Amino acid sequence: MRTLLSKTLWAWVAALAMVAYSSCQKVEIVESTTTDVNMYDFLLKNGKTYSEWAKVLDRTGNAGFLNAYGAYTMFAPTNDAVKGYLAQVGKPTVNDVDLDQLKNLVRFHLIQDTIGTSNFKDGKLPTITMLGQYLITGVLNKDGVSRYEVNRQALVMQPNVICGNGIVHGLNQVLIPASKTLAQLIEADPDYSVFTQALKATGFYDRLNVVDADTSKRFMSVIAETNKALQDSGIVSYDALRRKYSQTGNPAATNDGLYLYVAYHIMPDARYLADIITAPSHPTRAPLEVLTSKLDGQTVLINEIEFNGNLEKGVALNRIKSDISATNGVLHSATAHFSIKVRTPVATYWDVADFPEIRKLPSFFRKQTYNFELGSLKDFTWEKGALTYTYTTASNFPVYWNDYLQIPLGLTNTARNRWVEMKTPLLVKGRYKVWVCYRQQKASNNNPPFPTQVSFRGEPMSRLLNFDEGAPSGTDGELEALGWKRYMEVSNGLYCGRLLGTIDVPTTDRHTIRMEAITGAGQNQNNLDMIHFIPVNMPQIRPLFKRDGGLIP
Repeated sequence: MRTLLSKTLWAWVAALAMVAYSSCQKVEIVESTTTDVNMYDFLLKNGKTYSEWAKVLDRTGNAGFLNAYGAYTMFAPTNDAVKGYLAQVGKPTVNDVDLDQLKNLVRFHLIQDTIGTSNFKDGKLPTITMLGQYLITGVLNKDGVSRYEVNRQALVMQPNVICGNGIVHGLNQVLIPASKTLAQLIEADPDYSVFTQALKATGFYDRLNVVDADTSKRFMSVIAETNKALQDSGIVSYDALRRKYSQTGNPAATNDGLYLYVAYHIMPDARYLADIITAPSHPTRAPLEVLTSKLDGQTVLINEIEFNGNLEKGVALNRIKSDISATNGVLHSATAHFSIKVRTPVATYWDVADFPEIRKLPSFFRKQTYNFELGSLKDFTWEKGALTYTYTTASNFPVYWNDYLQIPLGLTNTARNRWVEMKTPLLVKGRYKVWVCYRQQKASNNNPPFPTQVSFRGEPMSRLLNFDEGAPSGTDGELEALGWKRYMEVSNGLYCGRLLGTIDVPTTDRHTIRMEAITGAGQNQNNLDMIHFIPVNMPQIRPLFKRDGGLIP
């Protein structure tokens, strides 16, 4: 019974987590635990609340296995919930409901995993139901009382009942599974009539109308555009949409613009809003094209990015018409028209010391030094200790905007990081040369060199980086031929731009750069100022940068 006791303890922890989640709000949660019965017997012992659901399990033949050994999660509707469902389907008793319909209903309320409310995040549960559809959860506050909500359909009235073969959550409503495919769901809504025609013309309707038996391949997510969203962009009909995008005359051709437009609105896997906002970008069915995402307050935005110094406004998703489950995925609704943006590679001069978290500290940003502890930066990850945002006006340290990141790196010194990873700004797909720009500093003259391997998207760059190595002397041309450049206005070998190699950026997206110590104890004084991504067909050694933020062409 040790497992059951630990589950009981875990249930109380979940309750405390819920209280913390709701802060000062009143939270009405009753914890019930039982360690002497399995799920079906629990329903019978609590017949005043769950006898009708027990009848459903009896009729569908599920009572036996739910009273045997296993590890399940069951969402159990109360008697009032089952009676409400019977009234909704126009049947007087459980015995009058179509048996297959009931079997699907039971499978939708069962998960082959033990999932307590501590795993009820704002989004889909980590394990699929036995019906093969996801459940989504969140917290609903009404009249000062917070409860967990499941699928926007039911509230959890009795959470975390620990039984011998799993966990039961009591619901005030029966959960109704999706009955339409994505294609059927979109076609059934007249607001999507133009988008539906585009789906059919490109062949995607048929793909979105299939429920693959393999759940690893089944799910897709569609961001559909309403007729109004299209009309607001001057597209008043399907013919207008076809004329705008279909350059081949055959929308079903994979190289046709209309085909790519529709493909760009379809993502693999079931991605609910919570999934969308927790990742900065998402692949689409358009080859090598991604959607970017961000959360602005309570608004989920698609493709709002800062590119080449300009903010490109994104498209908001309609929360009310999004997170709609289908038998093979999830449907979202865009409030405006969007399409693939055709871009050409452009030089990106990344100031690594300019990031959202330091900008939220106006008394420190470009004013004084600040230590960021492990886990406090969204786009930087590292092993231990702090990354130091360093501000300086010292005459012997003229770095761009007077600030830089100091990154402790070393392989054998356990107080230092072996590695650090960073998310780049948006890079347009193409071929680039990569220059790491730093202020050279050596902690001690006795320190041996400690090379650092820099990787882009997991691929090592061709040249190693040494933060304690200064640039040689020479003309701009001579330095470039050796893989060096001066990036600041000062003519000093301490301010080094080091060419690490050439990369191919496969998708227009943000990507990961990793710096990893490969030998030696290293040092703390690794002064990273900028990283330049410059298209291979562009001049590499200009502009020069000034400590006041200015540029010298």
